Amino acid sequence: MKIVFFTNLDPELRQVVADKALPGMDVVTAPADMDDDEKVELVKDADFIIVFPSFISDRVLQAATKCKLVQLLSAGYDQMNLPLAADLGIAVANNGGANRVAVAEHTMMLMLACHRRMMFYANNVKAGRWKPEQDRKIDVFEIEGKTLGIIGMGNIGRQVARRAAAFDLELQYYDKYHPLTPVEEETLGIQAVSMDTLLQTSDIVTTHVPLTRETYGMIGKRELEMMKPTSVIINTSRGGVIDETALAEALISKTIAAAGLDVMEHEPPDPNDPLLQIENLIITPHTAGPTLESIPKRAVNAFENIQRVWDGQPAMWTAEYENL
Repeated sequence: MKIVFFTNLDPELRQVVADKALPGMDVVTAPADMDDDEKVELVKDADFIIVFPSFISDRVLQAATKCKLVQLLSAGYDQMNLPLAADLGIAVANNGGANRVAVAEHTMMLMLACHRRMMFYANNVKAGRWKPEQDRKIDVFEIEGKTLGIIGMGNIGRQVARRAAAFDLELQYYDKYHPLTPVEEETLGIQAVSMDTLLQTSDIVTTHVPLTRETYGMIGKRELEMMKPTSVIINTSRGGVIDETALAEALISKTIAAAGLDVMEHEPPDPNDPLLQIENLIITPHTAGPTLESIPKRAVNAFENIQRVWDGQPAMWTAEYENL
């Protein structure tokens, strides 16, 4: 069984992935930025393709005539041409939640950093501006007792809920397609509410949804104006989920108090993007998911899924083409 692995990981991490291959798997690694002509030659006789980051050109995909599955090591399908893959009979699967702990931890970090104004004060200290002791305005806050609204209760949303409960947050969620069972809700200590109720009553809103035609821009001007002026919004899913123009306006006008983003619609952003100049916004460069610890987890899920397909079973964690 031939598996071609296109990636921009450094050689050491490529080997970490390859070492998780199961018996009978021949893994050929190649740079993600390799010329398409070279990629075409590699995939002509490939049974499976693994990609990280999650992009493969139409030309290379069409050349992979033996390929049964494109296995992503990331969570999102939004850079893949899913209709073409469907036409070619090639399944596309994500990492099966292998990054759920990493993203959940990052989400909690952004919540805390926004409430404690971590970046603002850390930068002040480095610039020689220690906090004034006299007439000091208290502008940092605890999250205990606040209400967290989670949009999307998949692998990551559930992990966020578990961690948020340890901080004594009140939990509520909205998930149009995959609501929890009553037993799951009781176990997590969370209740289902409508989208509007979540926005109106949450002190913190965090998004954990894939980027689809339906979720693109799902948090826009209307939604932001429904939120409390003291509220914070966190996005560690995909940049297009939040209308960034509306977000900039909401932050500048104090419609909401702050935001934390690990993703943007255009990555990297334009240096002149107004979001980069907003003080009450923390942005990290899409680093929530790819922790060192997550790489072997991704690899294990990938190779087990490949073995499953090789054995004649349907792939797990596949994209629903009609929705993306």
